[in-house]
Amino acid sequence: MVGRSSVLAASLAGTLLFVLAMLGLSSESPHGAPPACHAYSDAMLPMHQAEGQLSWSCGPEAWEDGRALTWLRFSQWNRADPPRLFTSRITVFRSITIAAIDADGVRHIRHYGPEDARPLLAGPIFGVALPEPPGDIEAFLVRIERPHSVTVGSEAMLRSDHQAHIPPVSLVLLAVVAGMLIMPLLFDLMCFMVLRERFVLLHGGMVVTMLAYVLTAGGIVTAFAELPLPLLAIAGPASFALGAALAGLFISAFLEPGILPAWMCRTVNITAALAAGGACFCALQLEATQGFDNSVYFLCLVPLLTVYFAAIGLGLWRNSRAARYLAAAFVPIFATGLERMLRGLGFYAAPSSIDYSLFFTLGLEVIIVALGVADRLLSIRRERDQAIDHARTLKQLSERDSLTGLLNRRVIEDRYAMLRQDGFTALAVIDLDHFKRVNDTFGHTTGDLVLQVVGRALEADDPDLMAFRMGGEEFLLLVRGSDAVQRAERQRQEIARAVAQEDLGCLVTASMGIVEVTGGALPGASFPTIYARADRLLYEAKATGRNRMVCERIKTFQPRRGDRRAA
Repeated sequence: MVGRSSVLAASLAGTLLFVLAMLGLSSESPHGAPPACHAYSDAMLPMHQAEGQLSWSCGPEAWEDGRALTWLRFSQWNRADPPRLFTSRITVFRSITIAAIDADGVRHIRHYGPEDARPLLAGPIFGVALPEPPGDIEAFLVRIERPHSVTVGSEAMLRSDHQAHIPPVSLVLLAVVAGMLIMPLLFDLMCFMVLRERFVLLHGGMVVTMLAYVLTAGGIVTAFAELPLPLLAIAGPASFALGAALAGLFISAFLEPGILPAWMCRTVNITAALAAGGACFCALQLEATQGFDNSVYFLCLVPLLTVYFAAIGLGLWRNSRAARYLAAAFVPIFATGLERMLRGLGFYAAPSSIDYSLFFTLGLEVIIVALGVADRLLSIRRERDQAIDHARTLKQLSERDSLTGLLNRRVIEDRYAMLRQDGFTALAVIDLDHFKRVNDTFGHTTGDLVLQVVGRALEADDPDLMAFRMGGEEFLLLVRGSDAVQRAERQRQEIARAVAQEDLGCLVTASMGIVEVTGGALPGASFPTIYARADRLLYEAKATGRNRMVCERIKTFQPRRGDRRAA
């Protein structure tokens, strides 16, 4: 079983890998030309008037969200390797207009719709071709109409042809992350087939949504299928929102019973449902919600972070083993998710390659939680085995006489029909002779010892004989086989010998009435019917002197074929 040290080691290793991934990916940022200036407007302006009438910001700050038009102006790039593509983060937009301004101030304009944009295998980005007018280009002016994310401007770049591909290290990282997500999914499926626990199914759902997010938001799906840009723009944030909601349901189901109070579980589940519903609606990026959906999407995730942190913190405070796994798994992803939230809200700009740290922590989270799921399943399996053993013990106690250890009357009454079908055709009732005299003379302690000795004497090592204590000094035998009556009689005689060998200071004998029903006789007879017959024979044995057996055989006879008397 994974111990506390393993969880701590996994958490430290994950944190270290997270830091290394952040450093490595930051140094691997694409070398495109970033926008020198950006501006916004809510009214459509002609391209030739925009430069002079807009208020331009040429620093990395002051990005705005929800504006009708986002304007970008590029004037710096490698003149030896001129740009051919305008690229930006995948999002929903109405149209893009690009003007190439030559040295004479002439604007060569091209218009693009979402259907003209091509997803690139270079991350979650799309590209459109730049105008190619003759002569030298001094600047490119880009107008994006109705963008649904501020990152369409903050992460926009101009790229040459050879820069429009995914860096090799990032490709390997995404492949590793996808593999990290697929293996726990198979693990969840196998575990759910064995132990149908709700949290295993929820974790599998988390893995599916996170895999969808990595493939779509990471842009790697472009290598396998050419999906429409609007679909990619919706699939990424929608899958992340669903995964975040499933994470809340998983937390409340995964923590051990009693760790979270009922109100906290309800708070986690309700918050997850409401926040995911709002985020998924915003992820649709409808034109009517263009002014606020990007901001609302990220703001919907704020209560999730708060409530999840509170639930995990409460679990740690209550010394929950499962909460340690959750803390180790969720802290890195909370950190990268918070960074993505701040960037998505426009607090600062950064290259889209930094998102690979988020993808990496998603894979790390799934691996650590999978270890936690395995540990939790082992705990549940152990608890269930203990419960089964306890139930088996209780059942045995309910079926056994506490003094002699023999099966009790309840067992024979419940199972007589089945035992008779199994061949136990002889039923004997045994009663100790003058047992009240033993109690009165030697005391009840000695009487109990006598009953225990009788129990051991009757419980022979014979699979064809079963002994029961009916109550008081009365016992019952079920016997099968051709010599059932003789073996029952030997057990009755064994009682006197066993008591004498124990040197209890008293002699004890027993009387027995036995009924053997063979040949299919009395097929519908119940236990009370056969027991009443044997009990009547027992009283005959007592009436004729005790310490003896009285037997009755009941069987049917089938006439031989052809043996018919003449009329």
